[in-house]
Amino acid sequence: MLRMNSVFFAFVLSTTFISSSPFAQSSSNIQNTSQGTQNASSATSNQTSSNQANAIAMLFGEPITLADITPDQDTISKTRKQAPDNVTQLVTQMRAINLANQIIEAVLSDYASKNNIKVDESLVEAFKQKFGSEYEKNNKKIAAKKDAQQEDSDLKESTSAEDTASIDEIASTQVERWQIEKHLYNTYGGVVIFEQSNPSMPVEAYLTLMKEYASAGKFNVVDAALAERFWAAFEPPYEFVIAPEDVDFNQPWWR
Repeated sequence: MLRMNSVFFAFVLSTTFISSSPFAQSSSNIQNTSQGTQNASSATSNQTSSNQANAIAMLFGEPITLADITPDQDTISKTRKQAPDNVTQLVTQMRAINLANQIIEAVLSDYASKNNIKVDESLVEAFKQKFGSEYEKNNKKIAAKKDAQQEDSDLKESTSAEDTASIDEIASTQVERWQIEKHLYNTYGGVVIFEQSNPSMPVEAYLTLMKEYASAGKFNVVDAALAERFWAAFEPPYEFVIAPEDVDFNQPWWR
């Protein structure tokens, strides 16, 4: 079963601007600018058409290609060194997880916006009080290891992601996710499961929400193998089911 970790993402839109003087341009300059605009527009259109033709999924009208979900070369190289016999399988799994994360985060962001779900700052503070000291201890251990092994490039690379995430960012992300999941459970109900990264995950509510968005054409996984992996993450049979009487979203799990 795919683990739906909180990996927030943003689409980066690239726009090409053509600068030109508004004064006294010659006819040839105007024609050149016009031609340049047409060429740029044509290239953008061709690129968009190409992406759509090669799309393995569509998300809110935007194509997702295999390149968009493939791990970078450094990650693939490390995987090949650590598990040379399973690199193809592991890369396939990473692609499936990356695609799932993109779809989940886009859907949840839209759902939160439509339902006016705002991050509760008091819960953020409670999270920081609960885990702040532990986070600082871990950071000190990581820093000590880096100082002791400055020549170990693999270690430096593996800890860089942890260094960039502050306790404020982690707390805000966790609180927002819990608030969304509380709203999901109150809206759809269904089975809740325990996961190490999420003690109360309303998996069946996720399934209902994803089906609603898919039926509305908000997303579509075109690639059959990836589609099967995506939906398998939400569908039964479920492991570590929490008894209905023990499900409690009145307070977040860290309080």
